[in-house]
Amino acid sequence: MTNILVDIGNSALKWSSLGNMEKPRAYLHDSKSQLSSVLVSDLVKLSFEEAWACSVAQKSLTTQFEELVGRKGGKVHWLRAGDRFEGPLTMINEYDSPSRLGADRWFAALGAASQYYGNSIVLVQFGTATTVDEINFERDRYVFLGGRIAPGIDVMFKSLKERIPALNVSSGDLVDFPRNTEDAVTTGIIECQIGLIKNAVEKLKKKSDHAPVIVVLTGGGIESYEALHRCAVDHLPRAHINTNLVLKGLALEVQNKR
Repeated sequence: MTNILVDIGNSALKWSSLGNMEKPRAYLHDSKSQLSSVLVSDLVKLSFEEAWACSVAQKSLTTQFEELVGRKGGKVHWLRAGDRFEGPLTMINEYDSPSRLGADRWFAALGAASQYYGNSIVLVQFGTATTVDEINFERDRYVFLGGRIAPGIDVMFKSLKERIPALNVSSGDLVDFPRNTEDAVTTGIIECQIGLIKNAVEKLKKKSDHAPVIVVLTGGGIESYEALHRCAVDHLPRAHINTNLVLKGLALEVQNKR
C-alpha cells in the first residue's frame, strides 16, 4: 500500500487505501483532543508513503496525525474545498467563501455527484452536526448551491439532558403518537432531522429544471440510529444510503492531481 485516504471528523477518523474505498477502517477518538490509541497502534503496522487527508477536527488531532505519519517517513497532503473541481465531472462551488466550506462537505459532494451523476442531490451527513447540502445538476455540470448546518442527533439528546434534567432523557422508539417521554424525545429529534431534509428537497426541486432530485444520506448517524434509518426510508422515497462519500470524493481529487 503506497497511498491512503483519510477523513478526520470531530468524533472519529476513517481511512481506506486509494484502491479500496468500500471497506474503510473507522476509529472513534479517545477524546476531543486525542486520536484513538488503537489507530496509533494500527498505523505503525501499515505500509504507505502518502496520506491524502481532509479534516474538520481541531488542530491537535491533525497535528497528532501528521506526527504519526512523519515518524513513518510518510507525508500528509491536506485537501480543502476549492472554488471548482474539473475532472471526470465539473462542480462549481457557490459558497460565499469557498475556502471556508468544510472539507468533508465538499468532498462528500464530489463523491455523491460521481456516484449519482445526472441527478440533483440533497446530500445529508449525520455526524456531530447534521449538514444538508443542495447540489444542482445543470445540463453538464454540478453547482454546489450551499446548505444547512444543524445540531446532530447526539448533540440534541445531550442538550436536552443537560438543560432539562427532570426529563431524564433516554432513547425511545420512533412512533406516530408518542405516549411516553422516551418515545416523545426520540420521535421529536428524528422528525426534526427529517423535516430539515424535506424542506431542502422542496427548495431544490424549485431550482432544478434539468434533473430529478434525490436524497443521499451518509455519516455515522445513519449507521448508528435504526430509527433514523427507518424514518428516512419511510419518508424520503428517493433516498440512497452511501456511507463512504468523503473518501470517494478525496479519491477523485487525488486521481485528478496525478
